[in-house]
Amino acid sequence: MQTVNEIRQEISPLFEPILGEFRVKTYFSYHAIFKNNLMIALYQNGVTYLRISQKYMSYISSYSGTYNLSDNKIGLQSRKFYFIPNNILSDKSQLSILIHSTLEELQSEKEKIDNKRSTQIRNLPNMNLKLERMLKKVGIYSIQDFAEVGYISAFIKLVMQGFDATEDLLFKLNGALNHQYIYTFTEKQKRELMQEANEALYACGLRKRFNTNHLIM
Repeated sequence: MQTVNEIRQEISPLFEPILGEFRVKTYFSYHAIFKNNLMIALYQNGVTYLRISQKYMSYISSYSGTYNLSDNKIGLQSRKFYFIPNNILSDKSQLSILIHSTLEELQSEKEKIDNKRSTQIRNLPNMNLKLERMLKKVGIYSIQDFAEVGYISAFIKLVMQGFDATEDLLFKLNGALNHQYIYTFTEKQKRELMQEANEALYACGLRKRFNTNHLIM
């Protein structure tokens, strides 16, 4: 079996003029070609399978000699890779267009995912999918919504909605907006948060929930 370095030497004349530096990693029974951590091609036994962007999917699928990879071991993602015949591989201009189109599409998809993650409450400290769903039920859908409402108002909304609003939840909400994990909270900080929550609950006509007498002054 060929090593990664041997495979790299074998495919460098094909990819290096277009990509410059690139990486090769084993991927199931294939070798995967990466540029900027984006997988653009698969290589196996001298055969190149190029990931094709949506823009050129119809063109490639109708091109004589090409076919879809469809490897069940890889899954649905394999359907985006096509066998590329030598007449395309030898045409550096055409190959470059296909590769750069794929890179642009992958980069765009990555940016969309990164942007979505940047708004998801679950990605804040102390948060998870369950807590994110709880907050959505009280009208808090994004980090921006959460920041605008604030941790105390969010806590009160959850209480009014009937959720089990514990001191642990209060600490998590506060820590999420202040980028602090609850295991780093001091006893003084916990006491002040519970006192603040009690006062806010009382002001809204709700009963106080926390006994702070047991905490060390």
